[in-house]
Amino acid sequence: MNSPHRHRSRRPRAALAAGVVLAGGTGSRVGAEINKAFLQLGGRALAGWGLATMGAVEGIGPLVFVVRPEDRAHAEAVVDRGLRQRVEVIGGGRTRQESELMALRHLADRIDAGAVHTVLIHDAARPLVSRGLVAAVLHAAMESGGAVPALPAHDIAAAGPDATLALPPERAHALLRVQTPQGFRADKILDAYEAAARDGFVGTDTASCAQEYTDIETTWVRGEETNFKITYAQDLLLAQDVVAAQRLVPRWG
Repeated sequence: MNSPHRHRSRRPRAALAAGVVLAGGTGSRVGAEINKAFLQLGGRALAGWGLATMGAVEGIGPLVFVVRPEDRAHAEAVVDRGLRQRVEVIGGGRTRQESELMALRHLADRIDAGAVHTVLIHDAARPLVSRGLVAAVLHAAMESGGAVPALPAHDIAAAGPDATLALPPERAHALLRVQTPQGFRADKILDAYEAAARDGFVGTDTASCAQEYTDIETTWVRGEETNFKITYAQDLLLAQDVVAAQRLVPRWG
């Protein structure tokens, strides 16, 4: 692993996981004039759902809310609705990976001290993640060092040469649709992102950076159909239908 040698303290008994919620996108593809993370769903901003859910999971302590500098006022308004004592709003970078790195650097002192042992990184645009799934990812990450939620992609096959299928439909279960939150051992993922920054490596998600720069064998837990990403206007409509059908209410703390 290409990373600097960092001094790590033994994990104290009170060590916690940290939850990171990324809200660095825009509302262009969803047809909004503001960052989609601040669009309303069931009376709460999209980002508020993820923050509330992660904050309600036992073992998660600090919550880091990563936003574009121009969205800070919106972010403060979301935090003001609850969990105010636990959410730390910070500015993000130009890319998802830069924003993740800034969140990890924000937590670095606590990671080095052993106060934060695991970090879970979640997309604000996936508002309907459940507490159960967050807890399952956290547990798996603590056991193996890294974990992601995913769903078997039965409807996907690999394309081969000459318009052929390289992967027969009966083997399509070998492919996965990866979701968030993705959880990793804090010290290793911090070192991985620092190494990636030095090398100019840009991954597709947290797991890709972990795969490139750590020896962690990332495990997967079964994701949820309702943990979909809000990308287009129809996704927000679907989320509204889910909230109405399941009578979901975002709870703080």
